[in-house]
Amino acid sequence: MARRHFVVIGGGLGGLATALRLSHRGHQVTLLEKTDQIGGRNRRQTLAGCEFDGGPTLMMMLDPFRKLFADVGERLEDHLTLTLCDPSYRVFYRDGARLEGTPNIARMLEQIQKLSGPDEAARYPGLIGELAELYHASIPHFVRKNYRSLWDFASPAQLKRVVQHRMLSNLGRRIDQRFSDPRLRMLFSFQTMYLGLSPYDAPWVYATLTYMEYGEGIWYPQGGMPAICEAVARLAQARGTEIRLSSPVARMEARSVTLESGETLTADAVICNADLPYAQEKLAVRPKQGRERRHSCSALVFYWPYEGSLPELLHHNIFFGRDFRGNLQAIFKDLQLPEDPAFYACVSSQTDSELTPPGWSNLYVLVPCPNLDRPFTDSDLESLRSQVFARLAEETSFQPDRVRGEALRTPRTWQSELNLNKGAAFGLSHDTFQSAFMRPPNIREGIYYVGASTVPGNGLPMVLISAELAEDRLERDGYL
Repeated sequence: MARRHFVVIGGGLGGLATALRLSHRGHQVTLLEKTDQIGGRNRRQTLAGCEFDGGPTLMMMLDPFRKLFADVGERLEDHLTLTLCDPSYRVFYRDGARLEGTPNIARMLEQIQKLSGPDEAARYPGLIGELAELYHASIPHFVRKNYRSLWDFASPAQLKRVVQHRMLSNLGRRIDQRFSDPRLRMLFSFQTMYLGLSPYDAPWVYATLTYMEYGEGIWYPQGGMPAICEAVARLAQARGTEIRLSSPVARMEARSVTLESGETLTADAVICNADLPYAQEKLAVRPKQGRERRHSCSALVFYWPYEGSLPELLHHNIFFGRDFRGNLQAIFKDLQLPEDPAFYACVSSQTDSELTPPGWSNLYVLVPCPNLDRPFTDSDLESLRSQVFARLAEETSFQPDRVRGEALRTPRTWQSELNLNKGAAFGLSHDTFQSAFMRPPNIREGIYYVGASTVPGNGLPMVLISAELAEDRLERDGYL
């Protein structure tokens, strides 16, 4: 096969993985990144001597990571030092109860029995078994798959799997039917929020996220989550990929890319890792027309260098509000801030002390909120900050006056800095009609797409699979 030239737009993990795969095959690859660092949402944030994960903080489902490295003749463990976070996270309920999520079934049974009684505990092993079957049916047959026609999704064998595992049934309602304790209902359904999706709008197939946590566990790469992108970038460059930072693109076509500087690069094919809705509306020569796509919610992220320790917090922590269903209703239906917001807190220095000065903590807090279908105001920011401060002070030894700085990621900055339409921090929604065969495909008008808003979806393992699918598509189309 002749040596080709590929241009990759965007240096998120999906773009980097695609560049690595193509350069490993001996092709010329030029990767163009708009900002001054690689990673996309998975970038570094540094403040007051503390290092933070810029976006994703959970490494789950190791198989796509291992496969990427193996496919280019490497071992994951030779490039990243991984630690299992066990417990996975600590959960703080409003009634004062706490629970530590863990892939250790015996420890989970003990905690559930103490929290909710023996009847509820007895239901847990069945849930894990059912989720394991769902996971092993859905990942190879629906996730790691390029759809070329409706038949790829709706063949008799595929429909049998859908029916057998009730993949399209409602996730939130299925969990509610299994458990009576509302605290367990929250615990085993909130994972769809990693996709910016309410569990009551989610198909059951996304319960695979719960299995990833409780069946396989949560991992941490030494140096922080951006170390994943940095390792992939080093391998790509070692194989000849040219990475050009601060190189925003103005226009893309099937065989050329024009930068905002006016420079034009020609290529045999263009692969776009910029978020798909933005790319098709702003960069394509013929903007995408048609029905309005549905977007995920947004998120307000605080990065707080904290002078002191926070012993009550693990690396990962979940704070539920008083009214789980009301919280979801406010964000996804009413487009309002919840009265008592749930949030996630990460202190990665609990696992990796080299990320902060001695005795300090890097406190990262993510608060789900509506996307920019509802304008995000300064008063919204003040309200959410004060509520998070109050909750942390109530539940832990946190003292607001020990916060030594603040950086932010708001719905407005997700849109303006990372080109996420409507400030939707998780890209396009993963509701039933924007999943699998019905998710935007990874090719349109000769341009190939990779990343969160095309197939198979959002999240670090999914965008690695997206790179696999883009490579497969290029090969089937005769480029490789």
